[in-house]
Formats: sequence, structure tokens, C-alpha cells
Amino acid sequence: MTFDSGQSIVSATPFDEPGPSPATVSHETHPGGASRRQRRRQKLRNCLFRRQIVRHDCLVPSPSYPPTARDLVFDSLKVSLRNVGVGRGPWDADTADAAIGRIADAVELDIRNRLDDLDVREVVGWAAGGMAHWTDLQFRARTAVPKSLARAREAQAHSENAAASGLILELAARQPADGRRLDPSWRDFEALAILAHELWRWRTVADRVAAQLVTVTGARLTKRGTFDVQVSDRRPFRMSQFEDAYVRRMVDDGPLRGAGDIAVLQALVRSLKSGSEIPAELAAIDAALKADRAHGLVDLIAAQEFLIEVSGAEDGSVAGYRFSSRESLENAVRANMDQLMPAARPDGVVEACRHLIWTQDLLQASPLQMLEYRESVGRLYSRPILELSDGSLFVPRNAPGLARVVLLQRVFEGTWPERVPVHDATLSGALELRRQRVRPIAGFEADLRSTLASTGLPFVVGVLQSVAGTPSDAIGVPVHAEIDAVVIAVHSRTIWVLEAKDLAVPFAPRRIRSELYKYRRTGGHVDKLRAKVEDIAADPAQVAARLGTADQARTFAVRGLFVTREPTPAAFTDDRTHDFVTLDQLPKLLRSRTDPNVATTDVADPCKTAKSGSV
Repeated sequence: MTFDSGQSIVSATPFDEPGPSPATVSHETHPGGASRRQRRRQKLRNCLFRRQIVRHDCLVPSPSYPPTARDLVFDSLKVSLRNVGVGRGPWDADTADAAIGRIADAVELDIRNRLDDLDVREVVGWAAGGMAHWTDLQFRARTAVPKSLARAREAQAHSENAAASGLILELAARQPADGRRLDPSWRDFEALAILAHELWRWRTVADRVAAQLVTVTGARLTKRGTFDVQVSDRRPFRMSQFEDAYVRRMVDDGPLRGAGDIAVLQALVRSLKSGSEIPAELAAIDAALKADRAHGLVDLIAAQEFLIEVSGAEDGSVAGYRFSSRESLENAVRANMDQLMPAARPDGVVEACRHLIWTQDLLQASPLQMLEYRESVGRLYSRPILELSDGSLFVPRNAPGLARVVLLQRVFEGTWPERVPVHDATLSGALELRRQRVRPIAGFEADLRSTLASTGLPFVVGVLQSVAGTPSDAIGVPVHAEIDAVVIAVHSRTIWVLEAKDLAVPFAPRRIRSELYKYRRTGGHVDKLRAKVEDIAADPAQVAARLGTADQARTFAVRGLFVTREPTPAAFTDDRTHDFVTLDQLPKLLRSRTDPNVATTDVADPCKTAKSGSV
């Protein structure tokens, strides 16, 4: 491709891999290049040297040393903490919950103050290089063979490193870029890296405290320019165990909810590149985009493909690409139309690119995008073109590719990567129709049926609500609400009443709290399943007989079981009434309770996987 009036941002120092990147800088190396061990040895030698000087000539002054980045961060954080009105701490269990949000505010204030003095364009390139680097490592760890828990934890660490880099990128993009500021030194980058990780950690904890998911039992500022914070689960919910289950899940499935879907979506992209039309099931969304935004779905995917190529694709030597203006971007699109998708229109691709710009207006009007996902009015993975205050546009490497994956996943389920504006009414309606047509739970119930069939146990699915209190033809007792499935584990003398829930894994604290509320509220999922269990428990022998199993001694117990596709927060509470299991582990659970040759596992008790501790 050819690009005019633009600039590839090369990942030279401090972006190249041999140098420290945003997550590890200042942890293992010193601005002078010495390791921790070397610094300790040097410090010991200096101390011995000073003792000799004092012994022989007390008039010779001790040598002085320039402050490190951590020294500077420590001093500036003390000022920022005072400015936000929280004091210097330490904070105990009585005050830490109230203070943690202000601590995050102080860290963000410190970052903004530092960015005020620096050339924003240099910081944007540095942060984008770090984010791309850690995203590359995250992908490698997630796709490594064989899979292991260590690899999953490594991928999670890389994800957090990329997120910290993204925070600096987002904050820098909001600053004036007038070119009259200081060029950042390596010490400046080091300080920003320290602060970025502190902001990511404690803003996340503060949001969880606000959602009543965790509690902070103590916090203090250390001389390393970091905070020592003790975080505990707010019982009965065990946040630490839910997080641990998510990481362990990667060992089995890789990225959650989408490894197989992504392959289908990528096949769709390949077919569009060959010139085929949009699939019929997405035609309504395509037409709605044309009506509301003057570009179609093919134009949007073509625009993302162009941005993937221009930003460097898989070239680890670049951090992204900078266009001098919107006109420069549009000229580059038109100059390369012959290399884009055959079904795409030049005007449509240009218009799609305009809707992929995270404009200064949106940036300035939005809070930092932590874990808001599609509730946001704009974010990097829905708008991978950053508009700087001088009117130039920056496309970070990897951002357009991830934006395309998110877009296709959302479109297939009938949602959008960001909040749909009110004036896009046609698009909102098309997405709603798509959601109604897809009905993910119907497909999950079909998966549940096939999984139960593979166990060889007596079962029935889709037990309808009884009419006027008459016994159900399927199980022989009256039921007051539809039951997803009933299965008999003969050897353990247990009748399981199954409730299928196919919900996305929530990450944002507010969504986790909302998910817990749906289960635990009066009349919620837990109460509904309890009522179904009581219906079956009215006459277990009759139910067993209808399913072909005699229970003359009337020894069958009746238990409720939530079956989910992915781990759900409600499974990790101390006072849960029913058991939880993921669909892929359901046969293992049933066999462990029916076959004495199979060892009992903890698959039905996910709360035994971890303990809460310090962050």
C-alpha cells in the first residue's frame, strides 16, 4: 500500500524489545542499566567508601546521587495525595475503603501533571509501542501449545501490562499537542510506567469497592513510589476465586466465548475479500448502517482491514501510523481502494473511517475507559483511530485488528462495540431484531440436551409448565414453571433439576454486581430454581418412574444445579443454595456421583479453588 502525508512510528528506543517496556520498566533495571544486585553491591561499596573517608578525613563530604524515577514518583505522589484531600496515610481498615478511590485520583493527577510538561506525540508513540508489544506477548501466551496454568497466568499478566500502557496512551491523547514541550527522557518514561500500573491496579480496586465486591483492609505509600494495599473479598461473594476461575478457564478454552466463533468470523472476512456479498442474516444491519451512517458493513470491515495494514499489522518494529490530518487519511484510503475488498465503495470506506475516529470531543467528554466495554460512548477497540489535539490522527498497531474481532462478535450476537447513539434508531432496531432471532439460550439448551445424551443417564429436557395444576406428562408431578432439564444420577440416588444459563462473563464491577443481584434477589434465579426443586421433591419416586428408574425405597434426593457455559460470579458465594457447573464439566460431575470408580472432584464446588489475599 502507498500512503501520503503520513508517518510510520517506528518502535526504536525506548520502544524496542531489549529495553524495558511500560510494565517491567523500573522493576528489573535502572536508568543506568545496572541490575538490582549490581546496585546493591555498588551501594555496599559506597557505604564502605564513606566509612573510610569519615575515619581518615571527616572534612571530605559524602558523595551525592541523582534521584531515581521512583524517588521522584514518591515525592510527587505525596503532593498529589495532599492535593486530592486524602493525606499521606497510612490508611487502616476503617478508612481504606473510602481512601482507595482518592488514591487512584492522586495517581491520575500525577500522570496528568507530568504529561503537561512533555511532548505528547512522543509519549503517544511510546505508549502505543508498549501496548502493541504486550498484546503480542498476550496472544502468544494464550495460543501456546501445550496449554498450562502458567501460560494462562502469563497471558493475564501481559493483558494487564497492555492495559496500563493503554491508560497512558489515552491520557496522553487528551493533552494539548503543540510541539513546544520537552522531549521525554528515559526517566520520564520510567515514572509514567510506574504510575500507569498503580492507576490500573487501584482504580480497578476502587471500582470494585464501590460495587461492594471487595474491601480494602489497609493501604500505605511506600518509598518505591507504589502503594501497598491489602484487599479482601467482601463475603459472601469471593471475587478472588472468580478471577482465579477465569484464568484457569483459559487453560481449557483459550480466550473465553469465541475461539470457534472467531474462526467463523475470519472466514466471513476472507469471503468478503473474495468479492462475495454480505450474508443474508446480516443484511438488515448492513442496510441500517447505510441508512444511519452512509456506509455498509462491508465498507466498515474494509476500513478496518486498511487500518490493520497501515498500522503495521504483524510488524513488531512499529508502534503505529500517524496521519497529519483527516484529509490525509481519506486520501490514503482512496489511493489504496484497489487493494481493499471488491464489494467496498470508496465513499463508504471513507465514511466508515470517520466513524472509527475517537475524536477529541469524545475523549474529553469520557472518563478513562477501564472495563466499561460496550456501555462506553467510545473506546480504543471501537474507535482505533486516536485524534490528537493538533488534528493529527494516530492508529496504534493491533488496535484495528482487535476492533474488528470485537465488532464481528458483537454483530453476530446483535449488539454493538459501543453505546449506539439515539439518532442511529434504524441500527438500534436492526440489532434488536438480530438479538431476538439469535436467542443464544436456545442454542445452549440444544448443547445441554446433547451433553446429557452423552452420559447415558435417564433425563428429560424442556418440561413445560403444568396446566391448571395437573401433573406433567413428562415427569408425572405438577410443575409451576418450565424446567430446562431433569436427570437422574442412579448410583448416587440423586435427581438433579437443571437450570441452563448462557451469559457472557462479566468483567466490569457494575456488571458483576448486577449478575449477582439477578441470582440472589427475591424471586431471582436462585428462588426460581428452589421452587422447581420443591415441585420435583413432592414425589421423587413418581418422577424416577416416569424416567424409567424405580425408587421403591423412596431414597432419591432432589438437588438443584445451575449449568452455565462459562464461570459465573454467583457460583463463588459462601451461602449458595444450589450447585454450579460449566457445561463441559457436567458429564464429569454426573459420573463422579454415579460411578464409584471415578474419583470425586470439586467441579460442583468452584469456591474451593482459591483464597483471598493481598493485591
